[in-house]
Amino acid sequence: MATEVPRARVRAPWSSLAALLIAIFVLRSAGFVFGIVNIDEADAIVVAKRILQGAVPYAGIADIKPPLAYLPYVSGALFGHMSVTPVHLLGILWLAGTFLVLGRAARRFTGDDLAGACAPWIALLASQCELPTVSTELLMGLPLAAALLFYVRAETGGTVWDQLLAGLCIGCASLIRHQGGILLVAFGLPLCWNWIRQRTLGALLGPIALTVGFLLPWLAVIGTFAGLGALAEFRDWVFRRNLTYGGIPAPRETLLRAGQAILICVGSAIVPWILAVRETARPAVRGPARAGVALAVWLTWIAVSVGGRFYEHYFLQFVAPLAVLASPKAAELVRSWRGLSPRRRAMTALACAVPALCLLCYSFARGIAGKYPEQDPRARALAAWLTHNSRPDERLFIWGHYPPIYYLADRLPGTRYVTTSVHVGNFDPGHLPDGVDLSPFRSDRDVALTLHDLEANRVPIFVDTAPSGIHHWDRVPLSTVPALEGYLHEHYALVAQVDGSRIYRRIAPR
Repeated sequence: MATEVPRARVRAPWSSLAALLIAIFVLRSAGFVFGIVNIDEADAIVVAKRILQGAVPYAGIADIKPPLAYLPYVSGALFGHMSVTPVHLLGILWLAGTFLVLGRAARRFTGDDLAGACAPWIALLASQCELPTVSTELLMGLPLAAALLFYVRAETGGTVWDQLLAGLCIGCASLIRHQGGILLVAFGLPLCWNWIRQRTLGALLGPIALTVGFLLPWLAVIGTFAGLGALAEFRDWVFRRNLTYGGIPAPRETLLRAGQAILICVGSAIVPWILAVRETARPAVRGPARAGVALAVWLTWIAVSVGGRFYEHYFLQFVAPLAVLASPKAAELVRSWRGLSPRRRAMTALACAVPALCLLCYSFARGIAGKYPEQDPRARALAAWLTHNSRPDERLFIWGHYPPIYYLADRLPGTRYVTTSVHVGNFDPGHLPDGVDLSPFRSDRDVALTLHDLEANRVPIFVDTAPSGIHHWDRVPLSTVPALEGYLHEHYALVAQVDGSRIYRRIAPR
């Protein structure tokens, strides 16, 4: 591999690893103070708890995330009461592991120990686009980092087995979040182009091994669900529903949301992005691995844009490839540091430090202002009533989109649904305009399955959060689903109203 940057041997001392762990902990400390940072964390913990109790994913407890997404959240459901603290601790170790693997990938990519030492810090800077939540984007970062390492190793003197391992890691990443599969395209395109140019069996083995590696974990999972008799449900939730997962077509709102997210998320990681753009335009590293690493960054824009929702945590998908691509220019910057003007050094230092400081301050300011999911006074009041007026083994059905209610009350869903957005188009209620009519998007199949679960499980408590407006659910009144509303009035009686939410208890059969 030809390069233009002089290489040096730089050993990363234990103090560097300790500094990295401390930095990760400090930047993510708000989660230990305020608990649930994003409602998706509560959703995943509830699903993991039901899986631990024996519920088959997608048949007994349902969500659209791939099956490996829930495994890390099992740590939050192992010790009796549900708790997000073990998940947040795991998140720190997970990030540290991801960053260390990226350091090895960058070292192999560049042949430069300094670039390898820079990559974990570039990754940390690139992750400052989102609050300290443990998201699926964060979790898939570790297998993506491993995929980058194996791919670079395969292209810099490795073997076809490295391509197989790269594909295997991509497959595992896509079983946490579908968008992880974009690296199969990023790595596969250069490999296929190389085969087209060479027309040799050796060149063909690369893309074949990569593809086989990708398919192996998926085939294992498909076989597992076939054995459980839940293959149809797996196919429905993991494939069909994700193809239709998006928002109500509103180009202006989508563009505004995209513009805001890009401004915040790219701006907060401006140094990694500048370094990656410079490396793309004027490469310091040349060789067979370069095209795949560069494509891994730029094709990830497709993964981030799918669905048009542009949540900030989507931009965490850039962290792994961005760290490796930006590492050569980061090493150049460090080597030339003493020769830079004081003004340029100050600007670079501020561009690195200010986003991290702003994120840290914002994460605590948000908690002090009571804006995290566990702090919603309506949800807390409702959860407190449920805790004191129901048995721990009694299950709930909640008409709404707020899993922290289950988490705060330490109660579990009595149907396969943790939220009921899927009943009416699976839109984010926060993205819906006031007065929207979701009747045309009603899923009669999900309504029928809900009625089946309510009847089969004799779910004792039915909660309607629409009147309270928790998480904007006042935009989706129960009357949107007449069959469910009719079942409620036939089988349940109103027993309490808590901050607007209506609580019903099942009428004893006569």
